[in-house]
Amino acid sequence: MTALAALLAAMAVWLWRPPGAWLVRHRLQRGASGQPWPRRALVVAAPLVVVWGAGRADVSGPHVILVVTVAAVAMFGARQWRGAVRHRRLQERRRLVSEAIGLMSAELRAGILPQRALTGLAPEFDFLVPAARAADLGGDVPAALRTAARGTGAELLAELSGAWLVAERAGAPLARVLDRLEETARGDLEIEREVQSGLAPARATGRLMAVLPVFGLALGSGMGGDPVAILTGTYPGVLCLAAGCALACLGVAWVEHIASSAETDT
Repeated sequence: MTALAALLAAMAVWLWRPPGAWLVRHRLQRGASGQPWPRRALVVAAPLVVVWGAGRADVSGPHVILVVTVAAVAMFGARQWRGAVRHRRLQERRRLVSEAIGLMSAELRAGILPQRALTGLAPEFDFLVPAARAADLGGDVPAALRTAARGTGAELLAELSGAWLVAERAGAPLARVLDRLEETARGDLEIEREVQSGLAPARATGRLMAVLPVFGLALGSGMGGDPVAILTGTYPGVLCLAAGCALACLGVAWVEHIASSAETDT
C-alpha cells in the first residue's frame, strides 16, 4: 500500500512538472504539435490520475484522499523549493554584476582601455561575453549590454550600457560613473540583506508552525495512542488531515507572499 501511494504521488508530481528534456522536445516541436498543455490543466489532471489509479488498484476511499493530499503537499513543497532556488540565483547574479562593475572600474582607473577590460572580465562573468564579443568585432557594445540586462538580476547592466554610450559619444570618464554604479549596487544589496535578515524569523516561524503537528502525532503515539492510523484509515481522520495540510500550506504561502512583497518594496 505504501509503495502504491508513493508511486501515484510521484506520477502526480511528474504530471504537474514534467522533466526538462520533455519540455525542451515539446517546445522544439511546438509549431507542429500546437500549444503545450497549460500548467493548470496538469494540476487538475494530476489528482484525477491519482484517483483513477487508486480505483484501479481497489484502494479504499480514505487512502485515495490520503494519496491526493500527499501529492498536493509534494507539489506545494516542490514549488516553494523552486522559488527559493530562483531567489538565490537572483541574488547571486546581482552580486556578480556588482562585482564585475567594480573590477571594471578598477581596471579603468589603472589605465586599461574599456574594451580590453571588458574582454578580460568576460571569461569570469558569462553575462559580459556578448558585449566582449561585440567589442572585439567593433560592434555595438551598449546594445549588447542592454540585451544582457534583460536577464534576471542583471538590470544594472542597462546603466552600464548608458554610461558606455555616453563615454563613446562625449568622451566622458567611464571609471567615475562605474564607481557610482558599484556604490549604488552595493548599497542595494546591503539593504536587501538587512530586509532578508528581518524576514527570516517570520519565515522560520511559519515553517515551524506548518510542521509542528507532526510532533503532536509523535507525542500521541508515545502516549499509547494511534493517531496515524486514525488520520490515514478513517474518513473523518483523513479529511481532517487533508484540511490541516491545506491550512498549513496556505499559511506558509501567505507568509512567503508577505515576505516577497516586503522584498519587492525595498
